[in-house]
Amino acid sequence: MGRERILERLQALGVYPREENVPLYELAFTHSSVNGNAGTRHKDYERLEFLGDALMGFLVGELCYELHPELQQGGLTALRAHFIRTEGEASLARKLGFGPLVLVGSSFQGDPEKNDSLMEDVLESFLGALLLDQGLPFARSFVRNILEEEVTSTVLPSTENPKSELQEVIQADHRESVTYRLISEKGPAHEKTFVVGVYFEDQELARGTGRSKKEAETMAARLALEKLADREEEGA
Repeated sequence: MGRERILERLQALGVYPREENVPLYELAFTHSSVNGNAGTRHKDYERLEFLGDALMGFLVGELCYELHPELQQGGLTALRAHFIRTEGEASLARKLGFGPLVLVGSSFQGDPEKNDSLMEDVLESFLGALLLDQGLPFARSFVRNILEEEVTSTVLPSTENPKSELQEVIQADHRESVTYRLISEKGPAHEKTFVVGVYFEDQELARGTGRSKKEAETMAARLALEKLADREEEGA
C-alpha cells in the first residue's frame, strides 16, 4: 500500500521511476525510527538526505546565479539561504504532498507532517533518490519547475552587515544581546555545511546555513531581520 501511494504521488509530479529504483523512493520517506520496530539498521532516508542536501544547495545556487545577475556573492549567498532554510524546504515538501507518505516508527512522537526538520529531511532525501534514479538533468529540471518563479520574484532586504544590524535592532528595545549557537555540521572535513541558530533570551530567531560558521551566522542574522520585518508589517 505504501509503495502504491508513493508511486501515485510521484507520477502526479511527473516522475516515473525505473522499477529497480522504486526502493530508493521508499527509503526517502522512511524515518530512522522505523529501524527500532523492524530490527534493522540504516534502512532509512539518512544517506539519501546527505546526497539531496548537497544537490539542493547546488541547484538553488545555480538558479540564484542565473536569475539574479545583479547580485554579488553576499547577496547570492543570502538568497540561496532563504530557499534552503529549514522552514522553506519543509513548506515545499508539504506543497509537493510528501507529508502523508512519511513512515515513522512507534518511538516517534507527534505528527511527522508538522515537524519542520523531518519534512526538510524528506525533501532532501527525495531529491537524492531522484538524482540516482533519473539523473542530474531531470533533477535540475524538477527543481527549476517548482522554484524558478519564486526565485525570480524574491528580493531580500539589502544590508552590509546583518549581524551588526540585528544587534542594533534588538538593542534598540532591550539591553541583552543576541547569541549564536552551532546546531549541526555535515559533510567531510574539506566540505562541511554548518547550521547555526541565532537566539535572543533563549528563543530561536532564525537558523542559517553556510560553508563556514561565520557564513551560517550571517545568514541566520539576515533571516532573523527578515522575520522581524515581517512581524512589523503584520502589526502595522
